[in-house]
Amino acid sequence: MQRRRKPGVPEFVRPTPVAYPVASDDAEPTAAAPVATPLSPPAPAIAPKPAPGPAITPRPAMREGEPLVLVLEATRLSATLVNTTLAYRIVALNRGHEPLEDIAIGGDMVAAHSSRPMEEQLGLVGPELPPIHRIDRLDPGAEVVLQGEMRLPLAAVMPIRHAEQALFVPLARLDAWASAPGGRAVRARAAWLVGQEARPAAARLQPFRLDLGPRIWADLGQRPLAMPAD
Repeated sequence: MQRRRKPGVPEFVRPTPVAYPVASDDAEPTAAAPVATPLSPPAPAIAPKPAPGPAITPRPAMREGEPLVLVLEATRLSATLVNTTLAYRIVALNRGHEPLEDIAIGGDMVAAHSSRPMEEQLGLVGPELPPIHRIDRLDPGAEVVLQGEMRLPLAAVMPIRHAEQALFVPLARLDAWASAPGGRAVRARAAWLVGQEARPAAARLQPFRLDLGPRIWADLGQRPLAMPAD
């Protein structure tokens, strides 16, 4: 059955013009100062669930009866002259009543942009996500914490342009399959917008400026996006 296309994402960013010097190409990564450019959540159809506080990883909206749940926490983002790299922690939870086995988790990071169809950005169409983790077994009520990195070549980033600013809005995506008793297949998909947390914490995240050259951002937040029902 052909999936009905969702409307495209509106502009993620409402930038405030600020004059910044552009870093040279041979600059070394440095700790990034906060950017005063807010990151707006997507349209109501995929509105992220606000986080209760900066120390708590937001849980994705779950459909009733969904046994396998994936929760992502972004811990660090770095940009070099070649790649952008997102370090993360993933919690895989079994909220069902049966054990799950052979859990294969795929994931990647893309640049969110209003010019791209939402189905493509969420990973609902196109190639399968590359494999990143595997769990042999997850009993009912159990959870496993996984760590890793997602890389996106700098040349593949589609930035949001505002004057001299090149704004990067990472979108982290996960897709998992598991086997349930009786040979049934269980699937879980999730996606998050990643940005810099404002202080004090707010619903909006701040995007990352790539035009300032190589650097590292450590004070990150994420907002889960609602996935359409299969």
